[in-house]
This record gives sequence, C-alpha cells and structure tokens, in this order.
Amino acid sequence: MSEVAGVDTEIKNSVCEQMRFSVSRTSLLNTLSKVSGVVERRNAIDVLACINIKAQHGSIKLMATDLDISMFASLAATVLTEGEVKISAHTLHDIVKKLPADLDVNFEVNNQRKLLMSCGNANFSLPNVVSSSFPALEEDNYKHDFILLNTDLIDLLTKTKFAVSLDDTRYNLNGIYLHTDEQFLYCVATDGHRLSCIKRPKPGNINGEFGLIIPRKTVMELLKILDDCNEINVKLSDRKIKFTCGEYILISKLIDGAFPNYKAVIPASQDKHMIIESKKLSDVIDRVSVVVSDKVKSIKFSLQEKLLTLHSNSQECSDATESIEVDYNEAPIEIGFNSRYLLDALSCIKNKCKFSLADGNSATIITDEDDSSVLYVVMPMRT
Repeated sequence: MSEVAGVDTEIKNSVCEQMRFSVSRTSLLNTLSKVSGVVERRNAIDVLACINIKAQHGSIKLMATDLDISMFASLAATVLTEGEVKISAHTLHDIVKKLPADLDVNFEVNNQRKLLMSCGNANFSLPNVVSSSFPALEEDNYKHDFILLNTDLIDLLTKTKFAVSLDDTRYNLNGIYLHTDEQFLYCVATDGHRLSCIKRPKPGNINGEFGLIIPRKTVMELLKILDDCNEINVKLSDRKIKFTCGEYILISKLIDGAFPNYKAVIPASQDKHMIIESKKLSDVIDRVSVVVSDKVKSIKFSLQEKLLTLHSNSQECSDATESIEVDYNEAPIEIGFNSRYLLDALSCIKNKCKFSLADGNSATIITDEDDSSVLYVVMPMRT
C-alpha cells in the first residue's frame, strides 16, 4: 500500500457504525469541489456515484473514482469516532455548498447506517451505499519520477487543452501529448483543424525520454488542484500517470494509442508576417463574428500594408466589417478562419502576437512575441 501526503491510495473495508466527526464547512467545500468532479453524474454502478469518506487519526480522507481516474484528498477534522462511509458525491457537494460558510459541519453514522449531517439549524440524513469494497486504481510500476513547478504545469496544460479533440472516434487525439526530447518537455494537442504546442526546459530529474497521452478529463480535474502547492510530483508508467500535489493525489489511466507526427503539419516556410496586440485583435474578432449564428463562426482576414480588415456574414444576410492597424509590410492576402480557433489561441497570449502566413490555402502559425516556446497552428477555411 502506498501512502503519500497522508492519503492511502488503497481503500480497505472498515466498520462505519457510530462514526462521528466535524469539519470546517469552508475547507470541506473546497475539497469536495475538487474531488467530486471525478464522479460522473450518471452511473450504472451505485458505488461509482459515491465519495468514500474515511475518518481516522484527526483527519478525513476522501476518495472518488470513475475507474479511469482516482482522486484522493486529506482534510483536517475533529474525529470523535473513526469509521468509513460511502455517500453520493454530488448530493453531498450540493448540500455543503448551501450551508452557512462560517460554521462546522457535523457528521455521524447512526444505527441504521445512515449518515446524519448537521450545520447550525440544518439537518440532513443520507443513505450510506453498502458495498463490499470501494474500487480504486492500483499503483503501478512507475518508470519515471520527477518534480514540476505548479506554474510550469499550469502553463503547459492551459495553453494546450483547448485544442484537444472532442471527437471520441479519434481517441488518440482525446488528450494532451506529454513528451520529452534531449532538451525540452512538451505538451501538444490537436483536433485535426488546429494545433497547440508549448515547451519548457526539461527538468534535470527526468531521466531518458518518454511520450504519453493524458486524457482530457484528467487534465481538467488536475488543473483544479494545482494551486494547492508549489511543486508537483509526477510519476509515469506505460499505463498510468500519478500526480501528488499537497494533500491531493490523482492517478489516471493513459490513452492507449499513438499520437500523430504533429511536427509534419507545422509549416516550414511562411514568408508573410503580421504583428498586433492580442487583446486588440481578439476584441475585433469577437465583435465581427457576433452576427454569425452558424455553428462554425467563420471570419475572413483581408491583409494589406499596415491594415487588416475583418469581414463576416451569416445565412440570415447579416454581415459585419471592421478594420484595424497592424504591423504588416508584405503582399496583400485573403484568408478565412474559424473565429473560435483564433480566440482560443489569442486568449493564451497576453501582449503581442505574430501571424505567419504563406497564402490563403495554407496553415497559419500564431506565436507569442514574448514567449518563443509557444506555438499555435490554425488551418484555413472557406468563407
């Protein structure tokens, strides 16, 4: 059994009769908000809709799983009687969310094995799901073990996650490709229409090279806990990845597939370059695309010296046009884009961005003028 940050990553049976403890409502809500996201709203198996709460040694340990991801957390509490209970994760979260913020929440399991909750004048009784065991992802034979700063990991994930494919038939694109070479650690995502890539210097404690695909849901749940510590311990095997962050542990299965050779789709020769403030361009794109009610909001760029004109129209005969000054001194060019793809990329760039183009039918590269390690590729579309 592995125990990290005070959290057991193997859940064993224990008697839950008469379990009693109290815990700060604010602390409990904060933890439940992060742990309960692992649990799916609909479950054919009752125990998978639950959060496992184990009270012992002056703390409560919470665990939730969907069989692909397991989340563990530890929280200080006043434990009067030790025990363990399995309660509907989302019902518990919804109740705690509505309780007064400055009070403690008292928990007790009665003789009928129901969980009694009280906070101020509010009282609740919840059924304890009876199960012989609580499923948990087992530990694995981890081949890599290294430390990342939370700022680096947050940057790597947030600047790539929006390009992850939502098409479940392309399962190998349903996550972020985390890999290394001799110098850098990379995060890459693509849905076939756009690509995001960011790299950071390879931490000295990474031995050798690796490549793996972290599922989309794992990325979203992981980002919820990364603010809780300055350093994250990462362990990798062929099948699983484990993150330890303060009082939280997340273990996830990896996507079993090969990520495509993304470097082949990054254009090599782009001879036209446009530079502009990212926020300024985002605002114009947002305004011009508002008239388009289609599912895909297309927008056309018309570039000429020092000037970019954006144009959009919809099937309802609405249209919009706006011009903006840019740093551009090349030949005129027209190219169409999905406006959402541009806005997603620009939202990750604080100051100036650079568009590198070849012609109206080729992919465009968007880079951050302040950070050469960030790169986005957006395919053109007909407008």
